[in-house]
Amino acid sequence: MEYRQLFADVRRRPGSYGLSGSFWETVAFISGCDAGNSWGLLIGFREWLALKADTEANLAWAILVLKVAKVTAGDSGAGRELSGADEAKALEVLFEELDSFLSARNGAHGATVIIAKYLKMRG
Repeated sequence: MEYRQLFADVRRRPGSYGLSGSFWETVAFISGCDAGNSWGLLIGFREWLALKADTEANLAWAILVLKVAKVTAGDSGAGRELSGADEAKALEVLFEELDSFLSARNGAHGATVIIAKYLKMRG
C-alpha cells in the first residue's frame, strides 16, 4: 500500500475513513496503520520529529508533533483537547511531517539514515 497517498487522502477527506478530522483521531488512525505493518511503518518517525523539535526522542510521536507545531495539549476531563486553531495547526504539521518523513525514509537506506542523524545530533 502507498501510505503517502493514503494519508494525503485522509487529510483531504477524513470523513471517508470514518474520522471526524480531529488530531487525536488521526493519530489513532495512523497508529493503526503502523500496527497493521508490525509497527514498522513509523520506524524513525520519533527521531525525525525529535530533530525538528530539538528535543529527545523519548516521547510518543504524537506529542513530538505537538512540540514541532508549538501546540500544547489541553487538559480537561474529556482528555487532551486542543483549541480549534491548535487542532488545525497540529493536523497541518502532522500531515506535512509524516509525508516528508515517509518520502525521506523511502530513499536510500531508509530509517537507518534518519536514526543515525538523530544519534549523531544527540550523541
